Amino acid sequence: MVMALRCLLGLLLLITAVACSAPGAGDQPPAAGGTVRHDGTPGTTAGHATAHPESAPQTTPPQGSVSEMTAEQVIARLAARIPTARSSIVYSAQTDPNQLLGTPNLYVSKAAFTDTRIDPAQAKDTEIGSVELGGSVEVFLDEADARARKQYIDETIADLPIDVSEYSYVRGQVLLRLSRRLPPEQAAEYESALDAL
Repeated sequence: MVMALRCLLGLLLLITAVACSAPGAGDQPPAAGGTVRHDGTPGTTAGHATAHPESAPQTTPPQGSVSEMTAEQVIARLAARIPTARSSIVYSAQTDPNQLLGTPNLYVSKAAFTDTRIDPAQAKDTEIGSVELGGSVEVFLDEADARARKQYIDETIADLPIDVSEYSYVRGQVLLRLSRRLPPEQAAEYESALDAL
């Protein structure tokens, strides 16, 4: 009986020693490709203060991060790459002219922008937020909803008796719509900028 108690006590001491030597939350190494923030918690090199920022490798945001952006943030990123793009309006459920913002299977954020290379005098629709003056961004909960919206717009435009065509691109949960007033090479700049988000 005494021998069994000694064995049990020895086993408990061994388990305690191993548990105490295991790394704690502040001692854990960063995840692969990450760094440690000044507060000691794991982080990534993108967008956070790092323990040694001068030696930390620069990385691009993780793929899929665009899914966490609002339409306004997507436009800001596009404008950082295309200096002629200017944010013009950020819609709310009350100001969305389509009254679709926040409805099931449709966009959860929407914003529009202008492009200074487009002459408003040549546009047929000069209302604030008109895609013809630059473009718009619609962000959805998932890619399937974004693609369904693109298909609906494409089919609607094809059925109209007048030319109101536009460029449109889906990347993940984001639908980018561009003015037909932009020549193909300028539309391609936006497509490249969208790919780089």
